[in-house]
Amino acid sequence: MDVITALILGILQGITEWLPISSSGHLVIAQHFMGVENPVLFDAVVHLGTLFAVLLATWKYVIDILKSSLRALHGNLLGNIRSDEKARTGYGAVLATIPIIVVGLALQNYVEESFSSLWIVAITLPITGLILISVRKKRGDAKSPSLKSSLLIGTAQVFALLPGISRSGTTIVAGIHSGLERESAARFSFLMAILAIAGAGALQIYKALKNPADVDGLVMLTGFLSSFIAGYLSVKALLKIIVTDKFHYFAYYCWIVGGILFIYLLR
Repeated sequence: MDVITALILGILQGITEWLPISSSGHLVIAQHFMGVENPVLFDAVVHLGTLFAVLLATWKYVIDILKSSLRALHGNLLGNIRSDEKARTGYGAVLATIPIIVVGLALQNYVEESFSSLWIVAITLPITGLILISVRKKRGDAKSPSLKSSLLIGTAQVFALLPGISRSGTTIVAGIHSGLERESAARFSFLMAILAIAGAGALQIYKALKNPADVDGLVMLTGFLSSFIAGYLSVKALLKIIVTDKFHYFAYYCWIVGGILFIYLLR
C-alpha cells in the first residue's frame, strides 16, 4: 500500500465511521475498485484515528459520564444508576456493548467472509436507507436511555456487523425510537462506539502482532492522521445535522450508492 492509497482509505474511514452511511460497506467497495486489501495493522491504525477523533470531539461529555459512573459505585449502585442520568448513560453504554461482543465473537468467521461480497453491500446499503428514513420528523425527549432501552439499542448494533449496515445509523435510529432526543441518541451512539472500537482495535492489534509483517511507518501515519482529521470533522458535522430534520437525507445517499452498485453487479 502506498501513501496516496493510505490517505484515501483513511479519509474514507474517518468520514463513514461517524456519518450513517456504513464505513464497512464503503471499505468493501474501496477494496474492490482500488484492488487493495487493508492489512490488519493498517485497519487497526485507522480505527484508532477515528477513536481519537470522537474522544477529542466529545471529551467533556465522556469525562462527565465517566465521573458519574465512578461515583455511582459508592453506595447503592442500582439506586444511583436510577437517580443519575449520566451514570445510567455510562452503564447503559457498557450493557449495550455486550450483544455485539457476544455475537461478533461467535460469528467472527462468517462476518469476515461477508466482507468479500459486493452483493451483500448492494443489498444492505438500501436497508440502511430504510432504517434512516424511519425517523423522519420523529423526536424524543429523554436525555438518557433506560437500561432496557440500552440493551435494545445494543441489539440493533449487532446488525451492523454486516458490511453496508451503518453502526452509527442503526444505533442512533434505535435511540430515537426508544424515546431519546436526537442529540442524546447521537452522543450515546458515540459512547457505544468508543467501547466497541477500542475492543475491536485491541483484537486487531493482537492479530497483527501474532502475524507480524513489514510496516511502512509513513503509510501508517498517513492513515492515522487522515482518519483522525476526517473523523473529527464528521463527528462535528453529524452533531449539527442530527438536531435538524435532515438526518434522513443520508437514506437517499445509501439508496443511490446501493442502486449503482446493484446495477454494476448485474451488468
